[in-house]
Amino acid sequence: MAYRTYKRKSSRSGCLKGVFGGCFSVLIFFVLIVSMLSSIEFPEFDFSKIAKVNYTIEMDSLTTEKIINASFSWKFVSNNLTKKKYNLTFRLLANEVRKAISLIDRIGGMTFEEFGLNPRYDYRDPEIQAQYVWARIYQIVYERSFPQLKTIAKGFNEVFRNENMSDNDKLLFVISFVQNIKYDRPGGTLDLLSPLAALAKKFGDCDTKAILLYVLLERMGIDCAMMWSQKYKHAMLGVRISTRGNYKIFNGKKYYFLETTYPGWAIGDLPPDFKNKRFWFVNEVDSKANPNVNNDDTFRQEEKRKNRKAKPSPAK
Repeated sequence: MAYRTYKRKSSRSGCLKGVFGGCFSVLIFFVLIVSMLSSIEFPEFDFSKIAKVNYTIEMDSLTTEKIINASFSWKFVSNNLTKKKYNLTFRLLANEVRKAISLIDRIGGMTFEEFGLNPRYDYRDPEIQAQYVWARIYQIVYERSFPQLKTIAKGFNEVFRNENMSDNDKLLFVISFVQNIKYDRPGGTLDLLSPLAALAKKFGDCDTKAILLYVLLERMGIDCAMMWSQKYKHAMLGVRISTRGNYKIFNGKKYYFLETTYPGWAIGDLPPDFKNKRFWFVNEVDSKANPNVNNDDTFRQEEKRKNRKAKPSPAK
């Protein structure tokens, strides 16, 4: 797993050109097809290469909009040990996917000043940079992605109703969906994909999948936080529920570790190689009360100026 810290650049050229951690590193329709079969093979995971764009843009015959069909298949084991195969197909608005992909490169070109970070910290220090700069990156990606996944969340609710799932199975169902998405490195400026881009490309690395699950669970009313480690070059999700296992406390709340890269990890499990919890940062990136970020959000103001004359997104 590669690791490079950022090199500070001028405000004209941007500062985020490296990759943190390696592993860390709308929609117009949502079509949900649920089928129940007897068996399924879990997808193969290839850590040896950087994945390429692997989606096809099509023209919707009814709306004439350009769309991307993203289909997923996996086996879910419910709380009562019932095994079922689920096939989900997302019909994503191609224009929104392009915006989601370009968002990461735009963030990667920003300076520390443009992030609105607290100037009293020296962000050239790798540890400080890892903690505060990446908290800001995740915060921006989360804020941009939350409205884009509104229709996705509604689709999951339809499955929950059709399957008459318990609250616990709803949680485990969404977790298993994200865990079974193929692991692969996005590459690019930050080695990160936004949630909508991950759905379109059908893969993601550790922090990509953690942010995707973060948005989906928060839309279900489950309190989450991002967890990441400079030492371990890895990211996980923190989930605030009543359970047992490994957790870290943030803002007086227990967030239990949740591995998103592979199927089978339970809430509270912590991989043995990453077991020293003092090396993990925790941040509620969905919270706007971040003391390390100035109130004048330059990125947001820039977006408002650029989109002042733009048409509303069909996803909102």
